[in-house]
Amino acid sequence: MKYLLHTLFLGMSLFLFSCKNQTNANEPEIKKAPVAIELISEGEIQDVTFTSKGASKVFHYYTKLKNALVNTNPTATAQAAQELSSSVSLMGGDEITLAAIKEISMSNDIQVQREKFVIVTTSVEKLLENNVATGLFYKQYCPMAFNNTGGYWLSNSKEIRNPYFGDKMLKCGRIDKEIN
Repeated sequence: MKYLLHTLFLGMSLFLFSCKNQTNANEPEIKKAPVAIELISEGEIQDVTFTSKGASKVFHYYTKLKNALVNTNPTATAQAAQELSSSVSLMGGDEITLAAIKEISMSNDIQVQREKFVIVTTSVEKLLENNVATGLFYKQYCPMAFNNTGGYWLSNSKEIRNPYFGDKMLKCGRIDKEIN
């Protein structure tokens, strides 16, 4: 009986020790560093006011969308597009523009969002250009966007912050026109 208890005890001990988590002491522990997203500065902002509250909202949400593209943040871009949608609709935005805004808001692909942003910019410029009460904003242009076909955007800053390339080519572009 004693022999049986000792055998059982020895068997259980071997079983428990053999099942412990075996880690190789030679392998280094891998730790992930926290990722800090640094937002790109917009530069010095110009004051601009509009003749209607609707135009002010369109410009505000458009600028938020542009800045999300500059920061290459597809989630923030989609959110800003959702916010812009109702304002553009209330200001009489056409179906093509509203469809482009919807595609931006439903996509997580930054390239798709940037391609649709060109359509949005053209429409927003038409909605805003005759509604400036005071101040000005800028129409900016990057000749290298979309395989050198170029792309425009609107900005409330004289400094170039390229939404088509983000931090890859942040300052690529020029001021094409001041709108006041």
